[in-house]
Amino acid sequence: MKIRKIISVICAGVLLLTGMCMMVNTGAAAVSDKPALIFVPIDNRPITDLYSAQTMEQAGYKVLVPPDELLGGNVNEGDVDGLWQWLDKAAQEPAVVAAVISSDSMIYGSLVSSRRHNIPAETLKTRVERFQSFHMAHPYLKLYVFSSIMRTPVQGSVGGKEPDYYVQWGATIFDYSALMDKSEMTGLTPQEQKQLDYDRWSIPQEVLSDWLGRRSKNFEVNKALIDMSRSGTIKYFALGRDDNSPLSQTHMEGRKLKEYGKDLDFTKYQNMNGIDEIGLLLLTKASNDYRYNLPFVFVEYNTGVGKNTVPSYADEKIDNTVDEYIKCIGGMEVTTPKRADLVLMMNSPLNGKTMYSGDKKNVMSATPRSKAFADRIEYWLNMGKNTGVADIAYYNGADNSLCCALRDRRLLYRLGSYAGWNTATNTLGYALPQGVLAPSIGTAGKNELLTVRYLDEWAYEANIRQELGQYAAKFGPDALKTNLRDIELRGTELLQQFARNNLAEYPKAAQYTMILPWQRFFENKVAAN
Repeated sequence: MKIRKIISVICAGVLLLTGMCMMVNTGAAAVSDKPALIFVPIDNRPITDLYSAQTMEQAGYKVLVPPDELLGGNVNEGDVDGLWQWLDKAAQEPAVVAAVISSDSMIYGSLVSSRRHNIPAETLKTRVERFQSFHMAHPYLKLYVFSSIMRTPVQGSVGGKEPDYYVQWGATIFDYSALMDKSEMTGLTPQEQKQLDYDRWSIPQEVLSDWLGRRSKNFEVNKALIDMSRSGTIKYFALGRDDNSPLSQTHMEGRKLKEYGKDLDFTKYQNMNGIDEIGLLLLTKASNDYRYNLPFVFVEYNTGVGKNTVPSYADEKIDNTVDEYIKCIGGMEVTTPKRADLVLMMNSPLNGKTMYSGDKKNVMSATPRSKAFADRIEYWLNMGKNTGVADIAYYNGADNSLCCALRDRRLLYRLGSYAGWNTATNTLGYALPQGVLAPSIGTAGKNELLTVRYLDEWAYEANIRQELGQYAAKFGPDALKTNLRDIELRGTELLQQFARNNLAEYPKAAQYTMILPWQRFFENKVAAN
């Protein structure tokens, strides 16, 4: 550990001298200035935008984020030209040390726009080339870019974020793509080939052409971005496989893009599960690179299937994703906790099957298994280890039983980080970075970040969301348009009551409010009043 500290001091000295030299040549900020990070998220959802920026601000950075009107939202597509103009101006800020950029925003307008656009291939090519022009204009600015491989939802009812035809044809398209993927990997049985032929025949040609045509454009865009990482235009490129399955079009394209970039090591290019969380992963990587920090992470799983869990919306075992994410942030997984900067506790499901947090099995009391896992968490905390919890037992919300066990032992605010967000990869992508950053954040800031996670993922997602939906039903089918404020006020009442009952050790939690920024129940925004 002493050797690592000595290396860090030497690196800091090199960084200081480098910064002084760059100040003469490029107008960089004085060393005493708070470093700034440019961040262009995939859209303006709180979890992808605000919460990521707040994390880095608590860690000591100024974070420059485009205004909401430029970013894609629930309805608007995002202003691509406006974002490029904003980015060029932000890059001229003297304190900027790195830029973390969603290529989906800069090329399509947002993540959702990437699934629905009709942008000509030539226009997309021109937009990709703007990264090269931007790099030439700002050669000293390190670019960390992330992009998505388009998702392949299992069914059609996916919140209206796919082309309209997906409602009717989505399930068949998914089956078709899964069989196409399998045919390339292992071949098909006669029965499977018959089903593939039927799916191909039954899906309207114009539907399949539109869906595959847009994916082909996305594939070429991602190849071009890999090339830019290969040439050095992009310092690091992360390619996320959006909502995914072991056999699917997303998995197929992921395989081929891994092969395309196989000559690049993980310090330049990674192809990983997930997407919404990758912005925070890259912000953390930029911070670790800037501070010459190499965090050591020790990982422990709950009993049962553990590291071999293949979560919903993923195409690989969770331990593969854990390894990828630790490498992504510039860290190293260690096999002993002795030297670990973070002990990451993975609350994996007993049987390896992640379930919806609204399932009746998600009981609001501590079970024996949760108590035993809380024992392990408390052990590491009592050993003085910075400990984070990635709560992946359920998707779309927390494991009530584990949170109750942590509450009963007053461990909730002793943690370095906690997350129980949407998919398992989403959850990991918050618990890991916030845990690694916790020592540089301090107790007050850490508690604020924890409170947002508990209120968002335990209070709202796992419990309040269902009750709030029932409350809204009395206003009719358009309740979120006609009675949004009433619904948000009721949600705030439920949130604050939950905080009083479960987060009493942090009284400020009962003063937080919530809104539904995208006018849907899937996500909310919680903030201190």
